[in-house]
Amino acid sequence: MNRLLFVGVLAVVLGALVAGLVVVGGPGHARAEKRDEQRRADLRRVADAVICEAGGQAGFARACRGASDAADPLTGAAYEVARGEEAFAVCATFELASEEARADWRAPLHFDGARGCLRYELVPTSGQWVAQER
Repeated sequence: MNRLLFVGVLAVVLGALVAGLVVVGGPGHARAEKRDEQRRADLRRVADAVICEAGGQAGFARACRGASDAADPLTGAAYEVARGEEAFAVCATFELASEEARADWRAPLHFDGARGCLRYELVPTSGQWVAQER
């Protein structure tokens, strides 16, 4: 009887552990989330540097330094920057293109599959760079 009770309790505990890992995603998922958060922060920093280098906003002068060293935390590859006269985009490939990443209010990411981009456009009347809304 005790052995049966032990096996039953063990099965419940193991089941709860597996269910918890499935719901939360486990340590690998947490690492991927952390790398994606780093990518979002890096994209904002690189975008600030692009705006600074374009001479668009004096408040971003501090961002001109150090943004060129930003690289993907997993691959080490540089982020993609596509520049035009009145618009630019800074892009990265995300591991978890989640709704949370899409809903970042500070700078909305535009997703095409796993590739997410911050897009900015120049407002001609003010000379200010603004993030494009979805």
